[in-house]
Amino acid sequence: MVNEFLMYAYFGITKADPKDIILKKSAERAYLDLCRTIKFKTENEDVKTEYKAKICGMLVKEYEVLLNDVESSDDKQNAFDSEHKRICEEIIKAYSEISEFTYGQAQKWLNMMLKYVLLVEGDSVLKSYLHIPVDSYIMQTVGSDNPKLKYRLKLECVPKKDGTVGKYSESSSKPWSKWNYDEYIAFQNAVRTAVSESDYNSPIEWENGAWIEVAEFRK
Repeated sequence: MVNEFLMYAYFGITKADPKDIILKKSAERAYLDLCRTIKFKTENEDVKTEYKAKICGMLVKEYEVLLNDVESSDDKQNAFDSEHKRICEEIIKAYSEISEFTYGQAQKWLNMMLKYVLLVEGDSVLKSYLHIPVDSYIMQTVGSDNPKLKYRLKLECVPKKDGTVGKYSESSSKPWSKWNYDEYIAFQNAVRTAVSESDYNSPIEWENGAWIEVAEFRK
């Protein structure tokens, strides 16, 4: 009963909703996780609403393409990574018509949608291959030595404003919303390797606990 209430309160989703509604509502909710970082070229709210709906509709269709490609591939992680990049590039291409849109923002939209779908459904064949949604909380726990953070990975892979990588720093680390593809995928690969050598079953499982821990730590 609690899960059903939270699903409706947070996503507007009920158990009776078909899959395409779950995907659409997840994409719409994911937009809220990045919209504050968008620099629009227009002040027209109708245009903004139109493009948001356009991308959400595209993500609903692309989810099934992504799922089918992974299921039919012998190299499922590579299939996921390739399709993930293609979808992000499609998001950037469309949204750049009305804004200055980056790979960092596209990954957040797609990754949060996929995470929300997983949370709603409870499991997915994509779970092991999902990328972690990148934000400052995750950047901090990936590149932290703080012993108070049990999920810390102590990696020197966080992009910096000067073009190098290193530990996380609020002042010198490059904001996730400005990342390019090369910075993004290098970060994902570093985290994936570290998680594979730990007791966590998947990067997204690690991310869930890590994000909550940093949110509590920052209070």
